[in-house]
Amino acid sequence: MTPPPGSHRPPWGTRLLGDSVEPPPRSKRRVQWVLTWTLLVTHLLGIVGAVGLQWVLLPTDELLHGRYRVPALVVTPIVVVVTVVFGLSWLTWVVHRWLRWPDENRAPTVSEQLICLVVPWRLTVLTTALWVIGGAVTVTAYARVEPAVVPVLATAVLICGLLASGLGYLVAEVALRPLTAIAFKAGTLPDRPFIGIRARLIGIWVIAIALPMLALVNLAVYFVSGDDLPVERMAVLLGFIGVGGIIVSIAGGWLLVTAMLAPIRSVTWAMEELAAGNSTARIDVFDGTELGQLQRGFNDMAGMVAERQRLRDLFVLHVGGQVARAAELQEPRLGGETTHVAVLFVDLVGSTTLAATRPAGDVVALLNAFFDVVVAEVEADGGYLDQFQGDAALAVFGAPAPLPDPATAALGVARRLAEALTARLPGYGSGIGVSYGEVVAGYVGSATRFEYTVIGDAVNEAARLCELAKAGPGRVLASGRALAAGTPEEAGRWRAGEDVMLRGRTEPTTLARPVR
Repeated sequence: MTPPPGSHRPPWGTRLLGDSVEPPPRSKRRVQWVLTWTLLVTHLLGIVGAVGLQWVLLPTDELLHGRYRVPALVVTPIVVVVTVVFGLSWLTWVVHRWLRWPDENRAPTVSEQLICLVVPWRLTVLTTALWVIGGAVTVTAYARVEPAVVPVLATAVLICGLLASGLGYLVAEVALRPLTAIAFKAGTLPDRPFIGIRARLIGIWVIAIALPMLALVNLAVYFVSGDDLPVERMAVLLGFIGVGGIIVSIAGGWLLVTAMLAPIRSVTWAMEELAAGNSTARIDVFDGTELGQLQRGFNDMAGMVAERQRLRDLFVLHVGGQVARAAELQEPRLGGETTHVAVLFVDLVGSTTLAATRPAGDVVALLNAFFDVVVAEVEADGGYLDQFQGDAALAVFGAPAPLPDPATAALGVARRLAEALTARLPGYGSGIGVSYGEVVAGYVGSATRFEYTVIGDAVNEAARLCELAKAGPGRVLASGRALAAGTPEEAGRWRAGEDVMLRGRTEPTTLARPVR
């Protein structure tokens, strides 16, 4: 997931490239500007190195007033100005030609996607060609004066050109990230990177270590070739190459870290978002190496996590949070275990007549309001809504999640639920029955379709108490066993009365009503 505009987390690794929400035309202009100036700075440093080596290698008086005056003071400046001006204009034109789709504010085609990924490599080839042409003209001018200096000067220009072009490749990769992200969004591209992490590391090793070492080797060859270099000039040469190598090493290392750290940070930030509960966290893939595959892998994983969370939410809606948590802890299987629970049965009075006289939409709205109150009250005290049965609901306290005192919880919910239903649904009555006893709690059904429920005499007793309560004054009844299983404080809020033989039972039930 890319950071929002103004965040302290730059989405592309640098604030110069703007925010991830910018439209493609604006991103293109920003990329063009950053790319132009960074390439200009990179290659100007290379030019300074190449020209500096000329002036350090060759005698200064001959460069200013002697035989090297024309190559040093005329040819070299002209070549530098022409290649820089022409190079900037040419490279700007080719980049605009390669990347027309952002200006047209449309998604790139497959071929345009691929071109976008290889733009840094193409720019590197073109800039290297400019170095070869400019270096050939400059060295030729010196060769017409003194052929012996050609090897050392050609090697110096080649080394500086390779250094500048190599750093320019990393600069281009970073600068093109906003457009690369759009290209990856447009469609699936080959997983195999054109330039991978290994190639980057080898390239930086060549730039930061191999080429400066080659410059020292070139200096040694020049020294033993017969030219009499004063100790002072040799010291200047070594210092020039050493300082240049340090600068190139720092620049190359910084660019490599920038190129590799930004995609890793994007994954880290997205993981933080995902861990915080944001299942929509995604990453704008902007890296063409294995790190880009890492970014895509996170997006695939986040998609699977979001789908799993969606299915879990649906599962919780259908079976309840307690059953869902129990199923996560232990694989559900058919069968059950014996336990003692409190059972609450609540039924809406008159809903059958209402369904025959009112539109179906009104009936559904009434039932939803009724169940909304029931669910809120039951779950507030740790109860589990086992079933919705038309206009009735069966709640269980003590299974599947155990409660320290299920009877007290059920009795308290029954009292508060009666008051809440009266306040929320004035004009509609309900019956509530509470029982306590031994049940079998577990999964019933078949091997391909089963559900969690409780079965036992306590369930039957609660249903019969609910039927009886609908005709009574308070419309809330509890069994004597439920009252006896509760705390004395809760029992004090109820009054035990007569014994009755409920339908379908073999033992009489002591009726208890809330004290008003």
